Amino acid sequence: MSTNFKVTEAFVELGIPTFYLAENQETKQAFLRLLASLDLLNLLPVLRRINKRIVLRVISKPKVKRSNTLVNWILLLATVATTFYSGFLISPEGINPYLGGAAFVAAILAVLGTHEMGHWITARRKRMEATLPYFIPSFPPIGTFGAVIMQKSLAPNRDSLFDVGSRGPLVGFVVSVFVSLIGLTLSVPSLPPENAINIGVPFIWYGLERFLLFFTLLPAVPSGMVPLLHPIAFAGWLGLFVTMLNLLPAGMLDGGHVVRSTIGEKLRWILSGLSFVFLIYEELWVMAGLVLLLSFFRHPGPLDDVSELSTGRKVLAFVIIGIFFLCASPTVPIIS
Repeated sequence: MSTNFKVTEAFVELGIPTFYLAENQETKQAFLRLLASLDLLNLLPVLRRINKRIVLRVISKPKVKRSNTLVNWILLLATVATTFYSGFLISPEGINPYLGGAAFVAAILAVLGTHEMGHWITARRKRMEATLPYFIPSFPPIGTFGAVIMQKSLAPNRDSLFDVGSRGPLVGFVVSVFVSLIGLTLSVPSLPPENAINIGVPFIWYGLERFLLFFTLLPAVPSGMVPLLHPIAFAGWLGLFVTMLNLLPAGMLDGGHVVRSTIGEKLRWILSGLSFVFLIYEELWVMAGLVLLLSFFRHPGPLDDVSELSTGRKVLAFVIIGIFFLCASPTVPIIS
């Protein structure tokens, strides 16, 4: 232990080897070296600041139960079916509903799949145990409640927690923008249908529409008419909406991981409350209930909760805040 840290006191507390560490020493890389060496012994180090002292404990590594990937495949196939049916139903006049359904499946799975694989690949790179994505089927007009992965081990440090929490929304945002661009070029002006659904336009869509108009890739909408969204455009909209929800700084959401790694647990409680108020204001009742439920659970944090987040990641946190607002919607409706 002394080869990695400067130890001021060592003892066994309730059968757990415990070490008090000296202040003003490098802990991030030393902890990672210790983590790698103890892994061979099936042990796990936990670094915390308790009563203004740096405390290192060594515990037995919990057993990780293997996942049944058959469940992942069944849920994926079910989601393909429900999203195809949804795409079939929302295909506007002039679009073959079977092609619309297939296009919606490809687009929405690309958005949700890249989001979750961003989490999964990053977790594996950080040597964290995580399941493959679980896609969740739902009813029309969306056909899915999204997808999740389950983390089975804690992040090594705040850098890793930040990376795992942020990678999903970042890659999902990029793919959602790409899908939105394709879908908007396929949307066509029309008189407002009687059964149309009004959805708010994310702020970034105003920029995307102007970009496409500049290159004459988007037909202008005559007065009295509205754009009928192609199923691919609706998938892009959903991707941006899901990105916004996931970036809420609450609970175990992606934004909650980012906040926990950036500013700690105390402010996370305040931001969770603000997220709940925001969702109530937006009348997103189910998501508000979920955020309220998650707020009652304390975030476990990383194994090393002492070492600081890197400067580059602190800067990236501001980029993530910007993405959240770009994906938010003002109260301007669009017909789909």
